[in-house]
Amino acid sequence: MNLVFLRRIITTSIGRKLIMAVTGLLLVGFVSFHLMSNLVLLNGQEAYNTYVEHLTGVPFLLFIELGLLSLFLTHILMGIYVRWEDYRNSPSGYKKRNWQGGRTIGSATMLYSAVTILIFLVYHIITFRLSDHSIGFYEMVTNAFRDPIFATIYVLGGLAMVLHLSHGVQSIFQTLGINHQKYTPFIKLGGWIIALTMAAFALLPLIFLFGLESHFMGMLH
Repeated sequence: MNLVFLRRIITTSIGRKLIMAVTGLLLVGFVSFHLMSNLVLLNGQEAYNTYVEHLTGVPFLLFIELGLLSLFLTHILMGIYVRWEDYRNSPSGYKKRNWQGGRTIGSATMLYSAVTILIFLVYHIITFRLSDHSIGFYEMVTNAFRDPIFATIYVLGGLAMVLHLSHGVQSIFQTLGINHQKYTPFIKLGGWIIALTMAAFALLPLIFLFGLESHFMGMLH
């Protein structure tokens, strides 16, 4: 990629919003994949351990993880910069509405849901990186889900993703220029469907916390 063109993207407001939208879209894809991976837990210990062992055996896994980390960091940094730029350049009255209200609960809470998701991700990564992997991936994850503190944080993280994506998905398409009046209702509906799907992140730890896994085992077969 031409370095001059890349510099122009990074140093312009529209370019930063575009980067934020593209990284956001890629992260939605990753989170959706991660959710499907988590749902394999409902197929039992053997199925989940086999699945995770297959994933961890993927070549260049470290580079894939570094790529994901770069996506998260880029999205976060662009988000902070865009928010600060909007805050700095907006009239006083608009700033108040922008930070304290919004057209939907998702748009009104974007900053707060983003911070909640970030805290959840850091706690999530630290927990599983420091866990005893020798007991098996299934036991490692389900033991964490049976911990009330971890389950609570996981539930809050899942609900924050619902709120964040309820507005974020629509915002992505708008930034990319896909906001024709004819398609907007379908984009909004699709955004809410994707967002509500993230509620499964909150549901999974509750299933194991309250010992309900036997009622859901094998549902994905």
